[in-house]
Amino acid sequence: MKLFDLHNDFLTGGLKEIPKEYGKDVEVVGALFKGDRSFSEILSLAEKYPIVAFEDAGYDDFSVEKIEKFRPVYVGLTWNGENRYGYGCNYPYGLKSDGFGLIKDLNAAKITVDTAHLSKGGFIDVIENADSVINSHTCFCGAYSHKRNIEDWQIKLISEKGGIVGMTLCGYFTTSGKTCKIEDIICQIDYFLQKFGVENLAVGTDFYGTDFLPCENGDYSFFDTLKANLMIKGYKEEDVEKIFYGNINKFLERKKWKCRKRLTTIP
Repeated sequence: MKLFDLHNDFLTGGLKEIPKEYGKDVEVVGALFKGDRSFSEILSLAEKYPIVAFEDAGYDDFSVEKIEKFRPVYVGLTWNGENRYGYGCNYPYGLKSDGFGLIKDLNAAKITVDTAHLSKGGFIDVIENADSVINSHTCFCGAYSHKRNIEDWQIKLISEKGGIVGMTLCGYFTTSGKTCKIEDIICQIDYFLQKFGVENLAVGTDFYGTDFLPCENGDYSFFDTLKANLMIKGYKEEDVEKIFYGNINKFLERKKWKCRKRLTTIP
């Protein structure tokens, strides 16, 4: 089974080696989460893996020129809080002037803007100004209300721009219970497909960015079980494969994105 994970935090989540299945059975975007790290630390991590993205660009010395060589799949402007570019989901406000400038630079470099974590106002500004837009890891307010989940109108706008929505496995976005179950994930998928069809949905697990999951961190065999359950529910195998791999692969082909040279271990 082919799988493409739009968002896995293993590079900043403490793993010392690249798991053997990455790049073979599973394509994985190594999301570089800012946290307390300096931009130079993040750039060093970016050297260690061929498929990366930048989660929260709010460094004082961030520049698109410094990241272009890594061919990032996407760049997220903020995390949940405020930075020099704008505001995260804890706020309603739009982008700051530096945020509009960053979008202009990302457009020039043909780099996709990630709207995950972004405020509603910032989301609208990105939709109106960015050439290429995704949400790398989220779930859907129509199925479960959470500040990090996106509303129907946001899904519609991303889809209209030809973007992709990566559904996360993070349990906080799917349930108020103490455990996250496969049924919670199926509920999210079912909601999206019934409302918007299959063409714009993908996977962004958030492995190693959370411990509240329906499976062990990094356990991609979960998707074999998920596929079987979706087919029992009546979904076609070809549609499940679009969600797991086909849609994001088509998106990247359309952007003419190419992976850097593959590595097998973290230097």
